[in-house]
Amino acid sequence: MPSNFKQILEKQKIIRYREETGVYEIRKQIDGVSYFGSSKNRDEAVRKFLLDVRNGGKPARGKCVPVPAVIELPKVLPLFNDVAARWLELRKPLIKATTYEHYESVFRANIFPAYEGRRVDELKQSDCQELINRYIDCEKYRTADKIYQSLKAIFEFALGEELIERSPMRFIKPPQYEEQNGVSLTLEEEREFLRLLAASKCDEVIKHALIFILYTGIRRSELASARIEDGCIEVKNSKTRKGFKEKPRIIPVTPMLSPWLPSFKLELMRTVRPDALTQAFKRLMPAHHQHELRHTFITRCQECGVPREVVSVWAGHAADNTQTSNVYTHFSREFMKREGKKVNYNI
Repeated sequence: MPSNFKQILEKQKIIRYREETGVYEIRKQIDGVSYFGSSKNRDEAVRKFLLDVRNGGKPARGKCVPVPAVIELPKVLPLFNDVAARWLELRKPLIKATTYEHYESVFRANIFPAYEGRRVDELKQSDCQELINRYIDCEKYRTADKIYQSLKAIFEFALGEELIERSPMRFIKPPQYEEQNGVSLTLEEEREFLRLLAASKCDEVIKHALIFILYTGIRRSELASARIEDGCIEVKNSKTRKGFKEKPRIIPVTPMLSPWLPSFKLELMRTVRPDALTQAFKRLMPAHHQHELRHTFITRCQECGVPREVVSVWAGHAADNTQTSNVYTHFSREFMKREGKKVNYNI
């Protein structure tokens, strides 16, 4: 705010604090036009008042207050949270619904509360580093990295919109941490899991869904698309990016899955919420994560002699990055079913 305009506001005593509500109010009439701004934060009240002046205010009734000396108002910049919300809104058509929800949860839980009421141009490198460090100190390294990536993208967007002259993230390095990959259950743990599952009071549909995932290796988010046809399981790959052609993935019904199928009600299993599967598994196997059922299937297939390239197709992974794997490798359904018969072990 220009110093002369600040003096005008202070001298004319148009900034009032309402003790009963804890709100700062700024009112002014100029040439028959009323301008107003209010907030529990003094600086935010001034910002809203300036914005109202820039936007033209509202016609006032009665006698007008004389116009003070003509001044040039500063550019009123938006709040950081508004810029972040706008960036996310523009990303929505470009990303999958689940990815959008993930971004939204990170913003709502970790970023918005930290920068509430602050303008996008006010945030400095130290503000960003302190937020990231807060999660590093709590050993929440993945969350710290998500915040870093989000802030970097938001400030680059603000830079492109000419809201800031430089990004406060330009000298901040991403948090360093070792990615923890899941491990498969041992045969003993697999037996224990099935025993605990049978003895639990968990809903039968959830029990069957967990067994289905164990013996197909599908992701929990892919269960809703699963169907059985001609001795194979068909699912839609949940990792397909928006804008790319969605290809169904085929997994043969193995001897490990076949005995369970008559008791499964797939139409009900498809309605199970992914979070319900995670919570049920965690109660049974606290030292493991539900996604490790997928690792277990992949490991057992390879232990039973199924080629890595075939297992990669079943799992929805690229076998490698060669032209042969990406374009020319198309295994027939009959070949898949023959390979699936290898997945047979004592449990």
